[in-house]
Amino acid sequence: MRLSNLYEIFWPRGHEDDVLFVARKRLLVALAMTTGLLGTASALISFQDMINDFPLQTWVGLIGPALCVAAPFLLHSTGRLNTISAGVIALIYVLILVPALSLGGAANPVMLYMAGLPVLATFLIGYRAGIVTAAVTIVSIVSLFAFRDVLPTLPAGFDAAEAARWNTITLSFLIIAIAAFAAVFQAEMEAVNKRLDAARKAANAGNEAKSQFLATMSHEIRTPMNGVLGMTSLLQMSELTGPQRQQVEIIHESGEMLMRLLNEILDMSKIEAGMLELESIAFDLRDVVEQVTELHQPNAARKGLHLSAEIEDGLTLDFEGDPMRIGQVLNNLISNAVKFTAAGTVTLTVRDEDGRIAFDVSDTGVGIQADKLHKLFEPFTQADASTTRQYGGTGLGLSISRHLCDLMGGDLRAVSAPGQGSTFTAVLPLTRLSEAIDDQAADTRAA
Repeated sequence: MRLSNLYEIFWPRGHEDDVLFVARKRLLVALAMTTGLLGTASALISFQDMINDFPLQTWVGLIGPALCVAAPFLLHSTGRLNTISAGVIALIYVLILVPALSLGGAANPVMLYMAGLPVLATFLIGYRAGIVTAAVTIVSIVSLFAFRDVLPTLPAGFDAAEAARWNTITLSFLIIAIAAFAAVFQAEMEAVNKRLDAARKAANAGNEAKSQFLATMSHEIRTPMNGVLGMTSLLQMSELTGPQRQQVEIIHESGEMLMRLLNEILDMSKIEAGMLELESIAFDLRDVVEQVTELHQPNAARKGLHLSAEIEDGLTLDFEGDPMRIGQVLNNLISNAVKFTAAGTVTLTVRDEDGRIAFDVSDTGVGIQADKLHKLFEPFTQADASTTRQYGGTGLGLSISRHLCDLMGGDLRAVSAPGQGSTFTAVLPLTRLSEAIDDQAADTRAA
């Protein structure tokens, strides 16, 4: 046998994707070899002293461990890890049970070794095997205790000193076997952790490269797109025939859709890279609300929808923050509401919620199943694959909106039911302008 094959038998190797499987194979080899060699050595040491008085136990203690040594060779030739692991554990179980059945039952100290069998089964095969082994172990111990009156007892005049010596040797070898098993397990887990860490770093590097690429390409494409939109705007102001004007409008609308898509990709790449920054300027919330609703009025009117905005009476409207990003969130919510509503109303309600400003965008659209709501805020995800085919969209808008709400210290949530419409609520802790002025004055006095 070639040296490389021998090494493969006693230290199995495998593919990079099967690190845990390889670890289990190495654990089995460590268990089988330590149990086999140390068990056989223990039996040989006590063979002469035990063979006359306890022939069955002696031969079982010698042959059983020797059979364990065959496990690495069987594993190498067949690759059946679970089957061979179960065989080794069953063999260890027999090595413990036979001496107990023939000498003392549950009173035999060897029964203590059964406690490790469920742990071995869990590591080598899986948690289900561990549960089954634990059940078998408990039933065996209880049965030996229940039938103690019909089982052979420890013989009168049993040499306690000899038993102590034998147990000392066996326990010492058992501790060595467990230590070897634990050492292999620790080494394998460290190797797995290193590989996982390397994979994590590679994934992070890939994400950074992807984000950088998206950001660069978005910037590069936006430049010629601005030129296209500018030229189509000029064409719309020129004298055109009816068909020509319709064609130019289609080009302009398509360009605007592409520009929105580029902006969403750019925002998502900035969010993933942690580079999205917020402004802090004074603004009138009413202006933001009016601008957003006016933007979507034409599309809503074409579909026959009633789009309206309602601001709670007495609500302060002068704030300090990022009006562009607040408008972006509202724009995404209203755009989706109009898109998914065939008839009825779309309403934006601005109200106070425990000192924070809540924006409710409600519609009478198709609605969403409750178990699919959580998917809406994941990037490139919509509630249903058919949604993309029917309505279009990238699935980025809501994900970006939630990230923006998080960055502003707020939250975005949704309530919906199929056929009953939806309500998306963005809650933002906006700073009132009067409070911001007071804080600046206090900072000036403190300075």
